[in-house]
Amino acid sequence: MSEDVSADCAALDEQVARKGLDVWLGAEPTFTRADSTDAPWCNAAEGGDKLERARALLGAFARHLPHGATLHRVVGRHFPGEDAPRFAWAARWPRSGAPEKDHRLYPPPVDAPAEPAPALQDDDAWLTVTPDPGVVEVNLAPSPDLTSFLAQAEAVYDAARAAGLAPDRFRYNGDHADSGGGGQLTLGGPSPDASPFFRHPDVLPALIRYLNNHPSLSYWFASECVGSASQSPRPDEGVRERYDELAVALDWCDRLASKGSLDRETLWSALAPLMVDAAGNSHRAECNLEKLWSPHGARGRLGVVELRAFRMPPRPSMLAAAAALLRAIVARLASHAYKAPLIDWHDELHDLWALPRALDDDLRHVLGDLDEHGLGLTNTLRAELEAWRDPGITCRLGAATLSIRRAIEFWPLVGDVASQERETSRVVDASTERLQLAITGGDHDWLVVNGRRAHLIELHGAKVVAVRRRAWVPRPGLHPGLPAIDPIVIEWGAGASHQRVELWGWRPGGGVYDGLPVDATAAAERRAERVRVESHDGALPRPRAAHVGSGYTIDLRRDSVDA
Repeated sequence: MSEDVSADCAALDEQVARKGLDVWLGAEPTFTRADSTDAPWCNAAEGGDKLERARALLGAFARHLPHGATLHRVVGRHFPGEDAPRFAWAARWPRSGAPEKDHRLYPPPVDAPAEPAPALQDDDAWLTVTPDPGVVEVNLAPSPDLTSFLAQAEAVYDAARAAGLAPDRFRYNGDHADSGGGGQLTLGGPSPDASPFFRHPDVLPALIRYLNNHPSLSYWFASECVGSASQSPRPDEGVRERYDELAVALDWCDRLASKGSLDRETLWSALAPLMVDAAGNSHRAECNLEKLWSPHGARGRLGVVELRAFRMPPRPSMLAAAAALLRAIVARLASHAYKAPLIDWHDELHDLWALPRALDDDLRHVLGDLDEHGLGLTNTLRAELEAWRDPGITCRLGAATLSIRRAIEFWPLVGDVASQERETSRVVDASTERLQLAITGGDHDWLVVNGRRAHLIELHGAKVVAVRRRAWVPRPGLHPGLPAIDPIVIEWGAGASHQRVELWGWRPGGGVYDGLPVDATAAAERRAERVRVESHDGALPRPRAAHVGSGYTIDLRRDSVDA
């Protein structure tokens, strides 16, 4: 697989090069100790063995570096409310340096004093390893193409594994989760002057329009925490008045660009105030412009755009496929004008676009658009993109198929937004989950959820409905006293047969798990015991009255409220 992905990345590099474009790539993969529930590997930025393991990661990565590389302990970021700057390990190497066999570098000792970052030359690459809540974050050196991006990502994943760190973890109940720190991607050029966003000033307004028009780019790759309280909210998930101004700003930028008078200061000042979250935080935004051309901060004028709606994938080939998609989109926008108006999705944004079936169809439209503009992704890369969402559970009755997939859920912020803005992480009510139920093929009579008949809606060749439940009772959280709903019971019929599917959030019958799963096999066993399927002959028992829901989604919590 790795060789196929590498070859396909090289092919896309050639397509971009033929268009005469420079689109450099960066990423911020994050790794955790999957076997630990200690605070530094769950929610704290520093402490425990995080400093030592970050150093070990850098030392393992150094084996991949060319002659002339150096390793450093430098002064990290100093966050408000923290007593001192965080630690930071770094590697510098010449991009033109030749690989050297048996080349061994050792990071400074743990107790070495932190020093200012060394001055970099134009040919230097610079990578850092720093702490973040629950994870170690690696800021990759910007790569000029996908081929070198993939090679660097593979080296970093290997180094993390050598340091006892992982890009993902398993929960007590066996659920597969990412590291918890995100996997943002950045786009820019070899220098600010060569940035595609400055060489082609219409590209950034076009990219903002493209993201708005294709919600799959916001949600298909995103972490579990999505929506206005997330680390990557869309502009239309923030303050309504600010979003209303975005269309005006984009049209104004397009007009200036058409006359050749959209300079980088105007581009940044027109769009940056609008690309923020609901509280006005410019860092927590899907399309982060902090490093585009900001006068604030030492590294604010790099010509770089960061796209944050990406969780940490379990393997580097998936990260490279996402980078390939973004690089192809920017190249497509630079070579062919895109001025489609913004779409006001209203309630559909958190209803229709919560469904994997809708997102999958939209992503296929994006890939088809790239095909039409000579920047198509190969089947291997498309398969890596598909792997970002779990395929779920499949049940069959004759020619009919019921698929059950985890849908997108939008967790609300708990408490006062202003007070939480002073923290490095925020408290959300993460107790709800949403599932998509989709039936295709054959004849089916009805589908019943927790004793009530569900209204199915036609969507891209299937009959679908989404179901939301409270999976556990949070503290702190919303709706004190509202119970968890476990299990979800789905009954559906096709012809003369029907099935009963029980989906448990925790161990059926109660009881605690004996620690975290020791490996993927143990996790799979725990997930399997939480799904029970019984097939029966005959028609379904008559259900209670139909569920009352809005749009595609049934909220099972309403049964508890109405009881």
